[in-house]
Amino acid sequence: MMPDLDSLRAVVKTRVSPKRALHILCVEREADALAWRWNADRKAARIAALLHDVTKGLSEAEQLKLYAKYDILAKPWETGKLRHAATGAAIALHEFGASEEVAQAVRWHTTGRAGMSLLEKIVFLADYVDSTRRFDGVCLLRTFCYQDLDKALLLGLTFSIRHLMDAGRTICPDTLDAYNCYRNALDIRPTE
Repeated sequence: MMPDLDSLRAVVKTRVSPKRALHILCVEREADALAWRWNADRKAARIAALLHDVTKGLSEAEQLKLYAKYDILAKPWETGKLRHAATGAAIALHEFGASEEVAQAVRWHTTGRAGMSLLEKIVFLADYVDSTRRFDGVCLLRTFCYQDLDKALLLGLTFSIRHLMDAGRTICPDTLDAYNCYRNALDIRPTE
């Protein structure tokens, strides 16, 4: 059974660094506000936000142990920082008793995917725009989050893809699929 929010916050704080804990609490606050704005399940948004980075501080070896323990299918591009989304989803389900909906929001909070649920969009964007984030365009993205969630998602995905390209890093196919899905659905170009 899922612990209450106060207990969950306390447990999560023991599993992450103080800096990561601050980020997680800020994402929880943002996810709650977005869930309220878009008439989504606020408690589910808060739980997913609290669990979204629960395994982020683990080493590569610890992540791989969780992949084996929970029979997580390893995708070739899912290395390093991307692993925490899959392991976090497994931990949310198996250790914290979270719903499948919450686990999926944890699973897709980093890369996004085509056809995201409302909760998945909220957690993805809350993680992207929480008050600890500082990057060019974050204010515009925060504004879009409260005006048009799909436009915000498309803009966030655009920022992610550009950042990865500028850094010469691999772009996860799920991120590209998400971008194409929302780009085609909206039939617009993101405003910058």
